Amino acid sequence: MEAKDVVQKAYDLFGSGDMESFMNEIVHDDMTWTFPGDTTKHPLAGVHQGKESCMANFAKIPENWNNFTVKPISMISEGNKVFAIVKGSADGMDTLFGHYFEIEDNKTKTMMTFDDTLSMVNSISK
Repeated sequence: MEAKDVVQKAYDLFGSGDMESFMNEIVHDDMTWTFPGDTTKHPLAGVHQGKESCMANFAKIPENWNNFTVKPISMISEGNKVFAIVKGSADGMDTLFGHYFEIEDNKTKTMMTFDDTLSMVNSISK
């Protein structure tokens, strides 16, 4: 499977809410998810190492945003690296994100999110 196909499958599984398949089929055991930002101001910020840490961070999404969705608009792929421009939406949020991936053994080994943190923080459910 091409790296771009792995990333598309990740968005499909995440979007359908099938987190069990997402974690088992897409997330590498040694995945590192970097979400730049101040950890005291954004619930997803930080460097999350390992499958369990990443899953715990993904679990914060429905706790903080109602009707959260991400849909890739376009992807650029070179070898095992993929960059996606993504439409991010939730109640009170309609924006664009940038997501970078490195794929190893048909699973996401590295993810860096360049999200619109201001829009995200402003739309956190109270």
